[in-house]
Amino acid sequence: MNISFLENEVWYAAVSEFGSYMPLDNTCKNLEVKLINNITYNQMTPLLLSNKGRVLYKEDGFIAIFNENNISLDRDVILTDTKDSLKSAFLYARDNFIKKDDNKVTDEFIKNNIYNTWMYSPFEVTQEKVLSYAKQILEDGLETGIIIIDDKWNKNYGDWIFDKDKFENPKEMIDKLHNMGFLVMLWICPYIDFDSDSYSKCVENDYLLKDNDEIFKLKWWNGTSACFDFRKKEVQDYWREILSDLQKLGVDGFKFDGGDSMYYKAEHQADLQCYLWAKFASEYKYNELRAGYNTGALPLFERLSDKRHSWVNNGIKTLIPSALALGLSGHFLSSPDMIGGGEVKDIINGCLLKKDIYLAHTQVALLMPNMQFSILPKVVLEDDYIKFLDLLKVRKCYIDYILDLYNNTDEPIVRSLEYEFPDAGYEYEQDVFMLGSKYLVVPVTKENQVEKEIKLPKGTWKYGDEVYKNRENIRLKLSLDKLLVLEKLED
Repeated sequence: MNISFLENEVWYAAVSEFGSYMPLDNTCKNLEVKLINNITYNQMTPLLLSNKGRVLYKEDGFIAIFNENNISLDRDVILTDTKDSLKSAFLYARDNFIKKDDNKVTDEFIKNNIYNTWMYSPFEVTQEKVLSYAKQILEDGLETGIIIIDDKWNKNYGDWIFDKDKFENPKEMIDKLHNMGFLVMLWICPYIDFDSDSYSKCVENDYLLKDNDEIFKLKWWNGTSACFDFRKKEVQDYWREILSDLQKLGVDGFKFDGGDSMYYKAEHQADLQCYLWAKFASEYKYNELRAGYNTGALPLFERLSDKRHSWVNNGIKTLIPSALALGLSGHFLSSPDMIGGGEVKDIINGCLLKKDIYLAHTQVALLMPNMQFSILPKVVLEDDYIKFLDLLKVRKCYIDYILDLYNNTDEPIVRSLEYEFPDAGYEYEQDVFMLGSKYLVVPVTKENQVEKEIKLPKGTWKYGDEVYKNRENIRLKLSLDKLLVLEKLED
């Protein structure tokens, strides 16, 4: 199947990790865009949308090769032409391919910060450290929210009970956290260690994936393990029992990690396994996902994959483009990773934490659906901490608007200028974003950036005491201490 570019047409893939490479235009030469067997660490929807209102979709995926004015598809794909814009293309895809039911993830993820133990105490989390972390959050003047107890709170993968050597009394700990005002979530994954206590039972009950009639040895970032086959109802029921026992201790929800398509073999139906892990997660009011395939219709809270503590190299520059792509995949409620970066190798390798990177990440996250922390800001910012607390106050001015977008619009909360203002020359604008249709958000996204030239969209815009009209080109100062937000006024 082949299609040709329309005049001035560009395309956007609904894949969060492809965001930085968008849009795709007729200068691409033999560029393969693989929307099947997800090789990224993040969310993928087999969907391409054009700024001229065209939609390409196939439920079980496809490969598109962009070569100058031609797009070659490896199989027949649904092609729809709404004859309008990126927004009309998305709305059509939403209503026909990623239509949501009435269920939504709790909007507590918007109202509350997340605090994750991952970068604070990677692999060495204990009851004492969790309580100390919570206490430090409050002492630093931060608001209560949701604490995620990350990897290695249990002894073995597959044995989803607290490690007694690390957690003397987990129920008491959870009760204390609740009394301090926190909700509690636990990290889990669909993998099981061969030496876990649960392994023999899972083998006996045929819960695990096979490879040539032997238990499949799945290689993932923490080693080699067996893996549950989520195509089986018995496996899902088994997991419901496990999570129910944890909820009886007071656990509010779960961070569903892993399940990446890339770790499975073809005969395991890799993308289906990834989808089913996410679908299972959607049963829980408090969930967090990082990997997914065609899951935009599910009620999920999504996080961008681990970002580096860097301006480039999968760092600050990727945050907005990835968030924009995530919105086009149907995932409206999301977090641009942990502020300062969630790539643990940076901590393990002794990366010097820089104030400017931390503050820039804060600016990007400030008006996105959720803010997530792990490294606490006072550790990095020291004498500049008061300025940081003032920056956080900005979110309170917009929180009701963000909640209204989530609960009432069924459109991305974070939108590109091209989405809101078609045919105005914004196809390649990726370092600012619209919050709904009313606010243009301009964070610092480059090292030593002190100003930004902006071609304002049509309409009347207000910044401070200044009012701008008629698509003016303006140059405004940027500062890490103050987030630049322009408001679109009613004409």
